[in-house]
Amino acid sequence: MTNVVIADDHRIVAEGIARLIEESKTASVVGITSTITDAVLLVSQLKPEFLLLDVAMTDGDGIEAIPRFKQACPDLRVVILTCYAEPSVIHRAMQAGISGYLLKNINKEEFVTALNSIITGQTYICNEAKNLVSSKREASPALTNREREILQLIVQGYTIKEIAEKLYLGFETIHSYTKSLRQKLGCNNSASLVRVAIERHLV
Repeated sequence: MTNVVIADDHRIVAEGIARLIEESKTASVVGITSTITDAVLLVSQLKPEFLLLDVAMTDGDGIEAIPRFKQACPDLRVVILTCYAEPSVIHRAMQAGISGYLLKNINKEEFVTALNSIITGQTYICNEAKNLVSSKREASPALTNREREILQLIVQGYTIKEIAEKLYLGFETIHSYTKSLRQKLGCNNSASLVRVAIERHLV
């Protein structure tokens, strides 16, 4: 059974989410907390598979705290569950390496679908959040054939060193291409490059 920790500053909301998860039999809730500090402690102690996290917590910003959670449990999958429907917040969360973004007004069916997808290792952005991001997204910048080729290999999981060997190019050359890709697509790491590439159907 997949173990989940819920971090939400509204206890009644967290308990309702916990009941829904238990009723769906998709996972087991092993901890509930209302602060980032306690959530980091729970994650460190319990090593759950994923964390359901609100953005606005009593002691800080949940998205900004994601590196702390990852440090406490490197394999942790973080799922944002919030009322914030602003594209900028959704984008910031995706840049932080989340496994899911769910708005609190989603229906039970989509919530369960999201949990099942995330448990199997997929990234799930709820339909409303996805539509918000799509409606605000700028047109994708033009990529050269070589950039698209390298982006495809990044999505497939190849490292810079492996891409250089595969394409018979120097490490620094591939590094320059990946830097250019990050700048063009507004990404700060390979994980966000993969997400943006898939979302914008660039590969």
